[in-house]
Amino acid sequence: MLSRACADRYDEPMALAIIVTLEKEIPELAAYAKAGSGKAIARESERLDTAARATHVTAITSLLSESPDKLAAQMREEGFDPTKMRLPPEQWFDAAEGLKTVRALSGHVSANLNNYKQPNPILRALKAAETLLEAAQTAKVRFHFTKTVV
Repeated sequence: MLSRACADRYDEPMALAIIVTLEKEIPELAAYAKAGSGKAIARESERLDTAARATHVTAITSLLSESPDKLAAQMREEGFDPTKMRLPPEQWFDAAEGLKTVRALSGHVSANLNNYKQPNPILRALKAAETLLEAAQTAKVRFHFTKTVV
């Protein structure tokens, strides 16, 4: 049996993160997974989408996708029957598109530090994504961003 304090911890909302997901594994993926959680990107996703529009690049949220199998499993956990719904197919994007976005957003955040509550975690997450996307581009591996609970 769980203590009350422990049980309360399970009732707390979990933090969201937006992370890079690759179509296939490359060596740099392990370093990226250790580098950052993507919580800052998820927390500031609306501001970052506005920044993407201002810098004329694709918004991170427009590059989001998910595996239909993972979506179905999540729906079953929440009590829904995924067989009665049409789940969207997983979408993949060229790493060059993601690089263009994260580089533009890094420049925008750096130039407008006062517009963000905590710009440094955002910049670290964007830099980690940039490093992984550079390796993905070299390896010709496609990607998408994924929302995840951390």
